[in-house]
Formats: sequence, structure tokens, C-alpha cells
Amino acid sequence: MVENLGHVLYHVLIILFPILVYYQFLNKGAIGITGKVNFRFLIIMIFMVICTMTFPIEVTEGSYYDQKLIPVILSFLYGGLLTGAAVVVSMLYYLYIIGDNHIFVMVINYLILAGLLIALRNRYISLSLKKKISSISFLFLVITATRAIRLFYLNEEKEVFLNVFVSFITWVSLVTAIMIIENLNMQMQLQHELQRSEKLKVVSELAASVAHEVRNPMTSTRGFLQLMSQDGNLNSSQKRYIDISIEELDRAQSIIQDYLSLAKPNKQGMDRVNVSKELVHVVQLMSTYTTFNNTTISHEIEEGLYIKANKDELKQVLINLIKNAIEAIDKDGTVTVKASSFRGMVVIKIMDDGVGMTPQQVERLGTPFYSTKDKGTGIGLTISFQIIELLQGKIDVTSEVGKGSIFSIKLPVETSESS
Repeated sequence: MVENLGHVLYHVLIILFPILVYYQFLNKGAIGITGKVNFRFLIIMIFMVICTMTFPIEVTEGSYYDQKLIPVILSFLYGGLLTGAAVVVSMLYYLYIIGDNHIFVMVINYLILAGLLIALRNRYISLSLKKKISSISFLFLVITATRAIRLFYLNEEKEVFLNVFVSFITWVSLVTAIMIIENLNMQMQLQHELQRSEKLKVVSELAASVAHEVRNPMTSTRGFLQLMSQDGNLNSSQKRYIDISIEELDRAQSIIQDYLSLAKPNKQGMDRVNVSKELVHVVQLMSTYTTFNNTTISHEIEEGLYIKANKDELKQVLINLIKNAIEAIDKDGTVTVKASSFRGMVVIKIMDDGVGMTPQQVERLGTPFYSTKDKGTGIGLTISFQIIELLQGKIDVTSEVGKGSIFSIKLPVETSESS
């Protein structure tokens, strides 16, 4: 095996180099953030698995070693069910073409592995890097142990050490690939957050310097319009025009107030807030709004959920998101609000069965001046994202065109009653 050390390093290069190429030239975002097939990632994984099988390493006479297991695992964990299945099918078909003698055994082995990876992936996404490596290492230990037991059963004890050594090299390559993917994903997310923060900074500076100056003449104009509307000599059309002007001024005032809220986020008044109670109040409040939009609203809220927040700002976020969910429904539909605790976090989900959004639209949510509504400014959602970040929380959005959207708010649980 020492004589083939160069070939082993070459195999490691086959695994790592395509991942770096993918991130440098082909990727536009972090791997694994959507449930749809990422065809660029799929092609890279298929290329990787074919290369490992095309250039195997001969560890002993008639015994060959490759690392095709790595792209299979990465495909399921970071690409999803369809990507993983496509890679496995491509691998098995290639083995069939080259005339592998153990094709039937390979089919059974990789079907079992696929089932384990599918079951693992749902939890894998939410784990920390250390726990991800630990879970994959445990899975790899099980695979290595089953191979060793098989060799003992076939009376090939001499091959056991070789199997362990080869598995160790594969494990090191797999862990290295996972660390590269996770670190590059984190860098892309940080870059995205930095760009978003810069946009917020620009908007905040603009709001702070302009908003007050604009509000003063608007307030005077609104006052004069109100005085004019009381004139008895006006006809109905003139009064209607004045009322429309006042409504538009009020709308402009509301937008300016949003800018001021964005410019000066309130860090004061943080207290222990009963999220369950506030959610019920907001749902009751918005139920009157749903009647005008021919929609219904339901809720499943766990009792006794507490966070540390400003109560008014939390209500503002909840009202903004529920209102957006209601307005996203064209015809009869339902908005569902759920709240529960999970692993030290309060999780609030606001779900609708409305028009949904494309991945590109979801990506731009929360940025100033972007809205999917015709008359929207996007500032309300920007403020909501900012408030949640101020509370050390996070908003995750999943959506599909024609099926609706899910806004998931995750906030740290507040357990101290003295807060």
C-alpha cells in the first residue's frame, strides 16, 4: 500500500478538486438549501464517482480500492433524495457496463446505505459541524464493521487490516470534503449577510437624513386638505379627490415611519414575553382582516412559550408576516400559525396555501425596496428580519409556486422569570 501512496493522494484529489471547482465556477449559493435538484452539483457528483471507479488503486494483486462511497454520501446529504438516487443509479449502471462481478451485492449494499442516508439527512441539516462529522463517522464505522464481519465470514482474516486501513483513508477524505463544503457554505452565507447589512446601512442613513424633513411639509399639507374638506361649497367629486389625497398622504407617512423604524431599531424595552399569548392575540386581531380577503386563519400554539423581546416589535413582526400570508392567497385559502419549542428555541411557523414564490424571489426577501406585491415597498419585511436578528433569532423561508409559503421564525427560549 505504501508503494501506491501517490495513487491514494491522487484519489483524494479526485474527491476534493471537483468540489472546489464547483464552488469557484459553478455554484451561486450554498449547497443543500432547497429540496430541488441542483443539476450542477449532480453533474459534479456523477463525474466524481465515475472517476473514482475508472482509476481504482490496486492495493494487492487482484484487489482494487476506490472512493466511490464518498460522492454517494455527499449526494444524499447535500443534494437530496433525487440527487443521491441519480448518482447511485449512474454508479451501478457504470459498474454494469464495465462488467463488475459483484453488481447484485452492490445493489443491495447501496440500497441499504441510501435508506440510512435518507433517514439521517432530515436531522443532518440542522446539526452543527462537529455533530455532522460525528454522525457520519459513526455511520462509516458501521460500514467498516460490516465489511470486516463479512471478511471474517469468508475466512479472509488477512484482508481485515487492509480493509480498516482503506476505510480510514476514505473516512479522512470524506470528513475533509464535508469540512470544505460546510466552511464554503458558511462563507457564502456570511458574504450574503454582509451584503444585506451594507444595504440596510445605506437605507438607514438615507432614512435618518431625509425622513424628518419630508414629514414636516406632508403634515402641513394634510392639515390644509382636512380644512378644505370641511368647506361646504365643495361638490362630491372635489371631496372625494381630497379624501384620496389624504389617504395617499397617510400611506406615505406610514412608509416614512417604516424607514424611521429601520433607521433606529429599538434595543430598549426588552422583557420576558409570553409568545403563546401574543400569538393568540395577533391571530384574533388578523381574523377580522381575513374576512375581507375570503380566507380563514387557524392556529396550533403550544402554551407557555417565552422569549426575551420588545412586545410591540414582536407584534409588528407577527402582524407583518401574517398579513403578507393572507394577501398571498388569491382565492379561498387558509393561513395556519403554529408555535412550539424545539431544542431551546421557540419555533413559529406561518403557513399559507397561496401563490408561492420562486427560489429567486425567496432569496431576495428581506432586502430593502423588494416586494412581491404590486404596492409593496419591502420595508415591512426588512424591518421584520432586522427585529428577529436583533433578538438573536432567524427567519427561514420555504416556498413553491402554486403551493404556498412557510415562514419559520426561530427565537431563543427565555427561561429566567426574573428577566
